[in-house]
Amino acid sequence: MRVPSLLALLVLLPSLAQAQPSAEKIEPAAPSSDGFTLHYTIERIEVRGNRKTRTDLILHEVALSPGDTVSADDARVERARLRLLALGYFFDARLSMIKGERRGGAVLVIEVEERGTIILNAIYLGTSDATDVWGGLDVSERNFLGRGLSLGAGFVSSTRPNVGGAEPALAFSLRMASPPRLRSLQLSGSALFSRGSEFFRARGASAESDPADFVALNVRRAGGVLGVGAVLSRTAYLLGEGRFEAVRADWPTLRDRDLGQGESQPITFMVREGSSRLGSLALTLDLDSRSDPVLPRAGGHLVLSVEAATPACASQYTFVKATAQGSLYFPLSVGHVIGVHGLLGGVVGNAPYFDRFFVGDLNLLLPPRAFGINFSTQPSRNFLGTDVADHRYDKLAGRLLVEYAVPLWRRHGLFYRGDAFAALGIFALTNPDDLRRQGASLGQRIPADLTADLGLRLDTYVGIFTLSVANALGRLPL
Repeated sequence: MRVPSLLALLVLLPSLAQAQPSAEKIEPAAPSSDGFTLHYTIERIEVRGNRKTRTDLILHEVALSPGDTVSADDARVERARLRLLALGYFFDARLSMIKGERRGGAVLVIEVEERGTIILNAIYLGTSDATDVWGGLDVSERNFLGRGLSLGAGFVSSTRPNVGGAEPALAFSLRMASPPRLRSLQLSGSALFSRGSEFFRARGASAESDPADFVALNVRRAGGVLGVGAVLSRTAYLLGEGRFEAVRADWPTLRDRDLGQGESQPITFMVREGSSRLGSLALTLDLDSRSDPVLPRAGGHLVLSVEAATPACASQYTFVKATAQGSLYFPLSVGHVIGVHGLLGGVVGNAPYFDRFFVGDLNLLLPPRAFGINFSTQPSRNFLGTDVADHRYDKLAGRLLVEYAVPLWRRHGLFYRGDAFAALGIFALTNPDDLRRQGASLGQRIPADLTADLGLRLDTYVGIFTLSVANALGRLPL
């Protein structure tokens, strides 16, 4: 998902005051049998700084209790701190021990610095040759009533596209999830309604974006997803989901593409005409060892997912979609960070177009979809001279992106943190039929293109915002 633009900065709220750590000194217990490691018995636990978040939620994540014995460098203490940060409710969390009432006893002090949990996930605003204006918001409350309950809602709408037969876009989304607690199941659910048009080329060169060369496929989708997740450890999360959608597709009258010189071919609309059903089951494994979930400086993040749609799920589409997305972060001695981001995915079967890989979601320089709706006819810019302009929705995709980030400040003014960054990458998308083309060049079988970005990434009270070259290009018909 593309992050919000500059307009969101107008609604930023003041940041929270920073808590001060305790300076009390504890009296250590006797050395252990190895003669070096000192151990302390936790007499009680104090939580400080949580003006909104319930204390029992924090204690549940810490997973330490009175009576437990810990050492001065106990790895469980650092794991507890990282679990608290991974919740996304806190800008900072610190765990320390102060002197207890008995020799060898200690009080575990947990100091948290709460961050804003009403988050602007996205601001949708842009214009293109095909759509004069589109706009919308996606907002979440990640810690409702301090209980860790997540609520979210979003919408997007547009003017009537400049493509014959197209209709204005309108989409709504609602989401809810219980707290992601260790050793507990997390329940989640979402609902989606969308009405919009997808654009398919009927004539003209692939590199051109003139809306007059396209026809509109009008599609309505209504459905939802129910999920059950489990926090396996600080770094591992497993999620199972069931999805069902009712789909209505109105095909245009013109169904053949004019290739010139009297030749034509049928347009592949990649969705059933009329009413259809889509049902699927999905499994996702999320492995996250990042030092920080917002602006990481080290560690990695890997998400593996597989989704299967079959008649057993009341689906009229039969397909399997598998995706792997990963990031690795390498800190440099000067404080800068190199991030390496990769994506690899494939679809087998007759997946509808909105479940295939879309060029605008891979190329940072193009408008991405919002709630599955596309607003542009702009092809990829084809810096590498391949057949990438012919490809919009495909079954196979990959991307490799390298990013260099320079931290600029921490807790300055209205913003928590800020990074300057530069990114350069390459992506490719294709279909099995293209891979099997006899006598075709590599650029015809695996069309690829370059993507890049340059700008500022801001960690604010209401989410992460990116002010960048790609963000601007994706919202303007350039």
